[in-house]
Amino acid sequence: EVSNAEYREFLNSLVDENLKERYSVKTEEWLEAFKSGEPLAEHYFSHETYSSYPVMNITKESAEAYCNWLTERYASMDIGLEEDMRIVFRLPTRAEWVRAAMGEKAAPYSWGTKYLRNTKGIYLANFNAIGSEHIHKNQETGEFEIVSSALTSDTASIIQNDMAIYTAPVNDYAAHSYGLMQMNGNVAEMLADSDQAAGGSWRSPGYDIRNESLIPFEEASLEVGFRPIGILTEKQ
Repeated sequence: EVSNAEYREFLNSLVDENLKERYSVKTEEWLEAFKSGEPLAEHYFSHETYSSYPVMNITKESAEAYCNWLTERYASMDIGLEEDMRIVFRLPTRAEWVRAAMGEKAAPYSWGTKYLRNTKGIYLANFNAIGSEHIHKNQETGEFEIVSSALTSDTASIIQNDMAIYTAPVNDYAAHSYGLMQMNGNVAEMLADSDQAAGGSWRSPGYDIRNESLIPFEEASLEVGFRPIGILTEKQ
């Protein structure tokens, strides 16, 4: 996942102030989501403490602009490619994203199992781990309902046993068989071929952070970030 530090580098490289504003992080999303969101609105993107955390609250257009900038940056570097080749960065399609998330095993989650915890009982992703203490069965309808949860309430004040209140650093949690991290949970990731994001987020329950999980994405969101894919192509 692209981090705040990486996205800040992109914004700082822009000379045009109009473009900086156009691709800026929409910090007001924190204020709209939480009564106590002012500190996060002020510091989550800009403060060094959160440099390794995933960037979010940006538009798809902004993520695409970052990919174009990264393509140009790699083109200016000597990375050992043949003279007629280059790497083009873009957002992944859903098929590409799911294939990357699966790794070498076809399983619901990128770590290759159908379980959210390891054998020591530790969660393997950053998500909204709603416990049984928050689930109520409505005797009239027979439906199960969530009656309270720190990460779905307005305060979001409880640290879960993954030690993340909101998002976690992009390099937290073990890499899967392809060496990728945070494919499930943390921030859902934008797709090139739809107005959706894949893999669920820190606000999603466990079922909704599967490799196949999708959430709608049309504007900047507290739940959505992105991860570029690099394609080796011939220079045009």
